[in-house]
Amino acid sequence: MPRRTVSVPHPNGDPTPSNFGEKESLKSNGDHHAGAPEEKVELRKKVTLLRGISMIIGTIIGAGIFISPKGILKNSGSVGMSLVVWIACGILSLFGALSYAELGTCIKKSGGHYTYILEAFGPQVAFVRLWVDMIAIRPAGMAVIALAFGRYILEPIFMPCEIPDIAVKLATTIGITLVMYLNSMSVSWTTRIQNFLTFSKLLAIAIIIVPGVYLLFKGETKNFENAFEVNTVQLTGLPLAFYSGMYAYAGWFYLNFVTEEVENPERMFYVASREGQLPEVLSMIHIRRHTPLPAVLVLYPFTLLILFLGDIYSLLNFMSFMRWLFIGVAVVGLIYMRYTRPDMPRPFKVPIFIPAVFSFTCFFMVFLSLWSDPINTGIGFAISLTGIPAYFIFIHFERKPKWFRKLSDSVNRSLQIILEVIPAEH
Repeated sequence: MPRRTVSVPHPNGDPTPSNFGEKESLKSNGDHHAGAPEEKVELRKKVTLLRGISMIIGTIIGAGIFISPKGILKNSGSVGMSLVVWIACGILSLFGALSYAELGTCIKKSGGHYTYILEAFGPQVAFVRLWVDMIAIRPAGMAVIALAFGRYILEPIFMPCEIPDIAVKLATTIGITLVMYLNSMSVSWTTRIQNFLTFSKLLAIAIIIVPGVYLLFKGETKNFENAFEVNTVQLTGLPLAFYSGMYAYAGWFYLNFVTEEVENPERMFYVASREGQLPEVLSMIHIRRHTPLPAVLVLYPFTLLILFLGDIYSLLNFMSFMRWLFIGVAVVGLIYMRYTRPDMPRPFKVPIFIPAVFSFTCFFMVFLSLWSDPINTGIGFAISLTGIPAYFIFIHFERKPKWFRKLSDSVNRSLQIILEVIPAEH
């Protein structure tokens, strides 16, 4: 049977090993008959226009729309101020989306925030963003969504009693496990279910909105009496209301993570491992299912750990501090590259005040939230700082001890065999 050797190309064009250890990728035996054409082992090109639109709608109209109203109303202090927060967050999200539209059209690479920070500020800052995303932002985001799923799925069973926290977290664990399994097994089934869930969420929102509008026109306006009473508004709560509002609108940046996927599929961890900032095995794909199995599995233990450490709103504040800090940095990179790389092709260019207002607001709310919720946001800030020593330990020091290189090589080979993954062919 024919044999083939594949390796991961790095930015300089050479198939060199990543910084996490010197290693040689395993060879894979072709499983075709002699003379039969071999199927190229690569990530499947599954994001069509319809699925791209569905991805954006499905992530914006997600768990956030069912979680955020409570957080906004609680932290804004009044119904009227909550409406102001909703409008302000909508405008700010529009500014962010326009800024990312420029970034996505002038930097035509997948990876989202990581890629834009890498292009603007170099590998050091990009690694800190990657580190924080891997160990905190993405697992916490998945945990928040899953906790909402666990609570809503159990609500009809326990009504009118309070749902025990352990029951919510066990149901959440089952949901996370099923989602991880599905993402590891099939890209096609994942996108089909995404389309179905998008329709389901739109239907659920219609069921909520239509009766509400009907009652409003019938004169049921008692909740709007003294709606803008300022006595109940607290400045310290506004950053947390901002987090809830922006979480509801979040999703406008997700298509930037798969910019190349219509033509050349690449997730953020997948891109980073190709840049040499994560172990090479994370860039590998399953030899038969063509899914980024290791990149999906690495999130699973982090998500379960964070899941049992907090509730929905504490995790939301914890995650949002880091998320909007680095999104603000990415948009500052847009402004920075206007001056450092003026000749870069920009098919879509926004007025400079749009990214300026967006990034300033992100930084203002992020640092004000350290006062509003010092514990959860403070933990997020501390985790962000750990990315600095991690960069010097894992990336900057190129002459690593021999035992470290041997261990990295052994782990890489073992994981390849166990997971049945190889580097993508090009």
